[in-house]
Amino acid sequence: MKKIIVNILATTGISLLMLSVVALFFHASSIYLETVFQAFYINIITHLGIMIIQKLEFRLIFTEIMLEIIFIVCELLVFGRLFQWFTSLSFLLLVFMGVVIYIISHFFNLLEMKQEAKEINLLIKNQNKKQD
Repeated sequence: MKKIIVNILATTGISLLMLSVVALFFHASSIYLETVFQAFYINIITHLGIMIIQKLEFRLIFTEIMLEIIFIVCELLVFGRLFQWFTSLSFLLLVFMGVVIYIISHFFNLLEMKQEAKEINLLIKNQNKKQD
């Protein structure tokens, strides 16, 4: 549970940083406070949806990744209309931001898995040394 909360908060932070970069690119002067909470809500739903997709355990990782991206795009379309994001952002820009955030999040997950694998290998080595 702690890992899920950390991932949601990290993804929300990445989303807000990405949105800030896009806002600066378009010479925007501010981001509304409600946008922070909207990003938080959509990231909660994104993580829950991705958890459900991952529980389905597809044979090909490519299928799982494509389903996750399609879920994110559909989610952005629905919430973009609900929160009226399309008055200030185009749908394609929003999809691009969503895919970039998805890629960055997966990169951080890979780094975390690599660290966990190192720790497990170290524990195994230590256990083997104790047995010898």
